Amino acid sequence: MPKIDPEAELRKVYGSRLDLHRGLYDASNAHRKAHGKDCDVYPSRRSQAPLWPLLAALTGARRFLEIGCGLGYTAAVMASAGGTRCRVDTIESNPVHADLAERRLGRKRLATRVRVLRGGALDVLPTLNGPYDVIFLDGDWREYPRYLPHLARLTRRGSVVVTANISPLMGG
Repeated sequence: MPKIDPEAELRKVYGSRLDLHRGLYDASNAHRKAHGKDCDVYPSRRSQAPLWPLLAALTGARRFLEIGCGLGYTAAVMASAGGTRCRVDTIESNPVHADLAERRLGRKRLATRVRVLRGGALDVLPTLNGPYDVIFLDGDWREYPRYLPHLARLTRRGSVVVTANISPLMGG
């Protein structure tokens, strides 16, 4: 049986959309590699990037909230998916990562559409006003149950909550 090249297969489906903000993706992985096992910068998989425009179109998303910014890869993808009128708020607890995200988003000319909120999610969430159309949970999965009251307040009928890290909650 011939060996399958996952990159080639994804490129067949997504084409150039697979490379959306590739530089941020690569920088995020390089940062984590340089900083070792204690670094929590894990960008979403590139294969997920083309799904954000679909989600934005299906929900009419104009306001996104991300919990767990890292260096800003997914925030950039969401900002691009939502178009020039959308806004993304992204929460980052690590001040070094927040600084790096702001600089990189600024270089991509997304600083006017993406706001990096500094602090832990449980400290920042009470200060936000909804509704958000899409909320992406990409932070510490152990805190997710404590997010629920905030998610209820920050969403509307038709909002979508997406998570990257729910399997530990489900015992997986």
